[in-house]
Parts: sequence; structure tokens; C-alpha cells
Amino acid sequence: MQPEPPAPSRARAVLASELALDKLVDFVLIFVGLYAATALQRCQDTAKEKDEYVAMLRDFKGELAANREQEAAIEKDLGDVEDVTPGNNLGPMKDTFDRFFSQLAEDEKVVACLHEEFATSVHANAPKGNEACHALYKSFDAAHAGHETKFNFRPAVLTPFYRYEVWQLYIADGVKTFRNKELAVKIGEVYNNARLVEKHVADIEVTYNDAFMKQVGRSAATDMELAEVVHDEEREHDLSEQNQTRLIHISEAVKDEHYSTTEVHHILELKIERMKGIVLIMRAEIEAINAAIDDELKALGADA
Repeated sequence: MQPEPPAPSRARAVLASELALDKLVDFVLIFVGLYAATALQRCQDTAKEKDEYVAMLRDFKGELAANREQEAAIEKDLGDVEDVTPGNNLGPMKDTFDRFFSQLAEDEKVVACLHEEFATSVHANAPKGNEACHALYKSFDAAHAGHETKFNFRPAVLTPFYRYEVWQLYIADGVKTFRNKELAVKIGEVYNNARLVEKHVADIEVTYNDAFMKQVGRSAATDMELAEVVHDEEREHDLSEQNQTRLIHISEAVKDEHYSTTEVHHILELKIERMKGIVLIMRAEIEAINAAIDDELKALGADA
């Protein structure tokens, strides 16, 4: 038989065993702690992502509501969005065109009278002295005594504003959070249509302010020239050959201005019809997306 080791040696062996066991226990506890911490962090991250997603969905509901309200800005300048049919869709712009054509009609009446009475005055037997025409000349001359046009043109400032930068921020940072990718695509379509509406509105504004204003300016110049001819007629009760030549030019100018303004009028109607059609599509898209967001929030256990 082997002799028993001395007492100090046995004590060291027991101590070593106990230390090894303690280290094993510590290792297990560290592993369990790390696992628990990782699981807790994962749970916290998941909850945070859910909260961020819920907050983003609610934010988009607010943004979409703001976009929907931009219809009011369009209607202020262009009338009811649902009035898309040319002939009814110009809104307040229609009054401006009506006033312009009304003033142009006055010029046309004066030109017609002058042409009827004096265009053939070089002939000895030309008829003169139309009382209705002379009453018109007198009224026209008095109205233009200051040689100023009566038409007051105010440029349009169309003001729909869609917060497209919100969508850009989402693309930059929020796409990883957006769980429902199909819903994200639908929201993106709304913002793309919003940008399209803004482009159409800008085009309408340019057409109105530039093309129509150009016709207003031309008409104002022609109106002043006509006023000079009428003033000479009222003073001399006749037209010189020079004024008869001017009358031919004025007659052609008035006719051209009428046709050119009619063209601008119809172009605007068609552009507004297209723009309002897109706004109506956006309205339906926003209503559908709001319902989809409500469903998504409900599925997440959150209030809409």
C-alpha cells in the first residue's frame, strides 16, 4: 500500500478542486449573465423598433392629412377640385378672363362702328352720322381721357405646398424601420403625385402670368391707340387717311388678341383639368393609405 500523502498535500488538492469548481461556476454564471443581457437587449431593441415604427406611422398620418388639406390652397386659386371639365374648371381665373373679353368686346364694337362709318369714306357716297356709333365714341373717349387701360391684371400666385422633404427623410433613415414595404410604396406614390401636382401648378401659373399677361399688355397698347383714333374722330368728326390706315391695323390687332387670348384660355382649362385629376387621384390614395395605416397600427396593438 502507498503511504498516505502528508496532510498539507491533501489540503492543497482539496483547495485546487474547490478553486476549479468555483471557476466553473463563475464561468457558467458569466455565460448565463451574458445570455440574459443579450436577450434583454434584443427585447429592448425590438420594443424600441416597434415604438419607432408606430411613431412613424402616426407621423405619416399627420403628414398625409396636411397634404390632403393642400386642396384648399388649390381651390382658393382655381375653384372646386372636382370641377375638372373645361369651361367650369378655372375658378376665380374665369372672372379675370370674362372681364378681359368684355373689355375686348367694347374695343371690337368701336372698331366695327369706325370701320362701317369711315373705312369707305374716301368714296363720296359713303354713309356717315350713325347716332349709336357716335354715342359709343363719346363714351369710349371719355373713359380713356387719361390714356390708361381700364383692365387691372393681377398675376396669380398659386400656393399648394407638399412636404416632400418628409418622404426624403424617410428614404434616408426610416426605410429599415418600415416593416410593411407595400404600404411604404403606396405612401411613396402619393408623394410622387404631390410633386407632379406642384409641377403642373407651376406650369399653370407660368401660362397665366406670362402668356395671358402678354395678351393683356398687347390689348392695352391697342386700346390706347384706338382711343387716340376715337379722340381724333370726336374732335374732327372724321378720320384722316392716316387714321383710316391705323384703323385697319387696329382691327387686325384686336382680332388677333381675341384669338390668342382664347387659345391661352383653352390651354389653361386643359392644364387645370389634368392637374385636378391628379389631385383627385391623390385624395383617393390618401384615404386608402390612412385605412391601411390604421390596420397596421391595430395589428401592432397600438391606437390609431
